[in-house]
Amino acid sequence: MLNVINSVVTAEKIVKKNLAIKPQEEVVIVADSKSDLEIVYTLAGVIKSVGAEYTIAIMPDRDHSNAAILTNFINKGLESADVLIGLTSASGAPCYSEVAQQLFYSGKVRSMSMVFRNLNHLTEGGATADYDKIAEKASKLASIWKKGKEIRVKSEKGTDIKAPIVKERVRVEDGFATNPGDECAFSDGEVFMYPVAGADGLVVLDGPIYRFGLPMGPVKIEVNNGKAISIEGGEEAGNQLKEIVFSTKNADNFAEFAIGLNPQSFKNGDFEEEKKALGNVHFALGKTPVVYSPIHMDLIMREGTVEIDDQIVLENGKLLV
Repeated sequence: MLNVINSVVTAEKIVKKNLAIKPQEEVVIVADSKSDLEIVYTLAGVIKSVGAEYTIAIMPDRDHSNAAILTNFINKGLESADVLIGLTSASGAPCYSEVAQQLFYSGKVRSMSMVFRNLNHLTEGGATADYDKIAEKASKLASIWKKGKEIRVKSEKGTDIKAPIVKERVRVEDGFATNPGDECAFSDGEVFMYPVAGADGLVVLDGPIYRFGLPMGPVKIEVNNGKAISIEGGEEAGNQLKEIVFSTKNADNFAEFAIGLNPQSFKNGDFEEEKKALGNVHFALGKTPVVYSPIHMDLIMREGTVEIDDQIVLENGKLLV
């Protein structure tokens, strides 16, 4: 019961501050059959209280073959929306569908991702952070990142990968989406880049993997010219990742570099919580706004070191910005 009460407090902050939803705005909440409906109805109630309109759309669950695809009905409805809140628990479709991304990258809608989350994500861990402070840190880091020519990520366990920087593809997710074209998540806190072809090196994962949780051991991914060319280790989780990557269209695309900024996020094996955690670095394979794939898979590495040109911005998990 306490979690339900606390979730109302968090929902008030999300609706009134993080998304700044105004009277008469149209808000679409996209869920699926595995979504925590307590979150859905709590948000809907607060949205109604500020005088905005909400529509709850419940779509089918997705697997890796169609994880970035919304239903045609939802796609059409989003054309009339001001705000999209993604609450699916079986896929990231509201974040990664072609239509949704076109709408917020073209400045027609603002978006918050709460996919793969449950009620605890509204009341514990990253949800309790000071988002104004996260936004300040994110702005400083993004400014440095956009001025750089190359990013390099290393770890004591063997990660060493680099990629050219395209400043237009460096983006901030700091928990706020108050203007058309803004995107965020909740809980949140990261600066990320979806790179062009050119990422090269080795990634050694010791944190949780999209859908599969913590692997039994490190997962090693060799990357050449923006493509994963081999995946080893991790036992069952690594084998499942390998099967998806090499059987799904463009799932081998090296899709993201990201630095977590949330000091309250747990390092508990939950990939949506850990990928925002201060000091963690995450990568992704699959879909980006410029490369189509039916899936986008986040992969977490704990306590990395990140260099932008010759400047170290993260050293063994400690932010230096």
